[in-house]
Amino acid sequence: MVELLKVLANQRRLEILMLLTEECMTTKEVAEKLKIDLSTAFRYLNQMVKYGLLKVVRSKEGDRYDIASEHVFHILQEISMHVLGSVKSYDGSMVYYVIDAKEVPKPQLILDMRGEICPIPELQTRKKLQEMNSNDILMVIVDYPISKERILSYCQRSGYKAWVLVQGVETTICIQKP
Repeated sequence: MVELLKVLANQRRLEILMLLTEECMTTKEVAEKLKIDLSTAFRYLNQMVKYGLLKVVRSKEGDRYDIASEHVFHILQEISMHVLGSVKSYDGSMVYYVIDAKEVPKPQLILDMRGEICPIPELQTRKKLQEMNSNDILMVIVDYPISKERILSYCQRSGYKAWVLVQGVETTICIQKP
């Protein structure tokens, strides 16, 4: 436990974790975003993998680092909200959790992201929302837990309304563009 807290006591590691709440990244992307040495980024990322904060997602572009679990993602969100307090506002966004598919609004477009992992579902969702008109609804279906969390976090930051239906490992998110 002490070693884990030492890992979290480093400002750069915390910056990396907060960066990865937005999307998974390669070592190079992390180093470029935070303007740090590539070897330093690699060392920090691997330390956080060792302590279960991050996981490695293998892809064609190379290894990408992602938040290890929904639990870690929620802890990081709580830390962020505690530190930022009321500075960060979520202009009119609402997230509704529903238990029946009948409560989900009828979408204009369906984006099925089952089987896709970071960062594809988040990037495709943002792209489709940019293309849509105001008040249109996009239905996104995901089965990668961190994608669900990132999409909902994006909705809150962007002021979108979202309806969430969780059925087993699949999550259906209907997002209304303001």
